Amino acid sequence: MRSLLSLLLVSLLIGLAACNPVDEDTTGDSSENQHGRKPAFDNGTATLDRPVKLGFNLELKGGAATFGISAKAGAELALDEINAAGGLLGQPVEAVFEDNQSMAQPSANVANKLISSDLVDVLIGAVGSSQSIAMAKVAEDKGVPMVTPASTNPTVTLNDDGSVRKYVFRTCFTDDFQGEGIVDFAVNGPIHAKKAVIFYDAENDYSVGIWETVKRVAPDFGLEIVAEDAFLKTSESDFRAKLNKFKAHEFDVLIVPAYYTEVGMIANQAREVGLEQPLLGGDGFDSPELYQVAGENIVGSYFTNHYAADDMDPAVQDFIRSYKERNGGKVPDAMAILTYDAVKVVAQAITTAGSVDHDAVAAALADTKNFKGAAGTITIDAKHNTTKKLVVLEIGEGGQQHWVYTYDPLAGETEAPAAEAEMTDEQAAGAETIDEAITGDETADETADETMEEAEPEAEAVEENGDGGSGAGDA
Repeated sequence: MRSLLSLLLVSLLIGLAACNPVDEDTTGDSSENQHGRKPAFDNGTATLDRPVKLGFNLELKGGAATFGISAKAGAELALDEINAAGGLLGQPVEAVFEDNQSMAQPSANVANKLISSDLVDVLIGAVGSSQSIAMAKVAEDKGVPMVTPASTNPTVTLNDDGSVRKYVFRTCFTDDFQGEGIVDFAVNGPIHAKKAVIFYDAENDYSVGIWETVKRVAPDFGLEIVAEDAFLKTSESDFRAKLNKFKAHEFDVLIVPAYYTEVGMIANQAREVGLEQPLLGGDGFDSPELYQVAGENIVGSYFTNHYAADDMDPAVQDFIRSYKERNGGKVPDAMAILTYDAVKVVAQAITTAGSVDHDAVAAALADTKNFKGAAGTITIDAKHNTTKKLVVLEIGEGGQQHWVYTYDPLAGETEAPAAEAEMTDEQAAGAETIDEAITGDETADETADETMEEAEPEAEAVEENGDGGSGAGDA
């Protein structure tokens, strides 16, 4: 009888233990504890027993597709170099590339997938600010480090209450800085503007950010904003009525902080209604499709950018050489070199952290100082932003881009670059080679687009602009 009671007591204790398991030791897994995500290995250890995984959230289709495609190419070059040098933490680096379709909600969905399903260690992207803002909310909530290579809206790294997001960083300048550079160039560059008109995209966080900065700082530079108006990229393709109203004002420059898909149409229609002033915008101009759409109507216009292909800095030229070798001779745009640098910054942070622990990598990113990137020196500040020099490019005949101005107040440099006559023979030859390569790229693109000559009118093209933005054509 006593034996039977003992057996019953043991069975009861076993049953209770099964219903109330002892809590697992969670001291080495901060990611699972705080964010409900089980990492692919114990983040608390410094020894990695599987590849490092980087998740890329990019605009591979939609209205900003050329940005994302270039960013992907830049990332792949950086990954090739990192893996050729032995990878990270003794393991190869794997990349997962996902398409956010150039839209905010899909970008948030992609971020969730990369974190929850692909279990990536760090997120890289997006390019467009609206996409990065949506992505950043997910990254911060899940506690996964995120680095945007090209999103310039200041709110990307900030919570809704204005506090700095712990896990979100950028390796490019912000719209505050870009807006100042635009105004500085308008006044002190070859335009010598005294009066300006602003035409911006009210649906684009990037465009709104630059518009707000330009309005705020223009009086400090002595630039008068005589008129302004906004458009909605999702519902407008005929800007003639709004552009025509600007003719009632005397002004020197038309500031258009927008993406190439809209800027090309605006340039065409501005010339059609009789506006001859140069357009001036930001890095959203930087796509070969801009000249394909606008042609001679965009020649003589200017835009701020993150780098110039005719900058003879050895770091720039080494990157261009490697990129061209990997991409069939194509000259990289800013999105390629920015993403290349972002991947290298992430690699340094993982190496410094000695693991892929999310908090350790975020701390290493926050402590990034004087990182020598291909597109300039990167120091991440208290708001997780980067202040770097800004260049201004002029769009010339055939769509060639020429570096005409630098804005870098921290270095006391706000002037035109050295004249070509001051270059060495080798540098001048290099610049000529770049011009020829750019022209060659555009010729190839034009040949590929010959079958589109019978396309529908401009408005229909914009409505169907869902596979790379190439539908934006001349009316």
